[in-house]
Amino acid sequence: MGYLGTSASQGGPSLSGAALPLSIVIGGAVAEDWIIAGDLWAAAGPSPAGSTWGATAVAGVGLNVTHYFMPANVFVSLSPSFTALTLDNGMGFVERTKTGFGGKLAVGKEWWVSAHWGLGVAVEGFFAANHDHGSGTSSWTTFGGGFLFSATYN
Repeated sequence: MGYLGTSASQGGPSLSGAALPLSIVIGGAVAEDWIIAGDLWAAAGPSPAGSTWGATAVAGVGLNVTHYFMPANVFVSLSPSFTALTLDNGMGFVERTKTGFGGKLAVGKEWWVSAHWGLGVAVEGFFAANHDHGSGTSSWTTFGGGFLFSATYN
């Protein structure tokens, strides 16, 4: 479970509320305790309370760098990313921003449950900055975060 908040410049709407974060990271070890991977991540939330706007979602794709601090098996993960924001205006029209820049930072702890599998928990935060697709100069700033479960195969 997590949080997602986004606001538009130039007097546009500001939306926030509960969200569900998800991330899929696939890569490999490049050195002892260092992982390089591709990261596909997103967070989506339903219509904010008291708003006519519908669901809001932010997504990113980027390069993930993770470092494990052993023997505690605690990790820090950073993913600079290309991002996009999708907004349902509540009237049957879905707005999507231009591709922008953002990133995700996560800190977690895993426990080995077999010779190759680790399961754990993490907390993450993310950020995205995107411009409107239309001719306007409005931009969107999005922040959020959440709690995650992790599974690692090594």
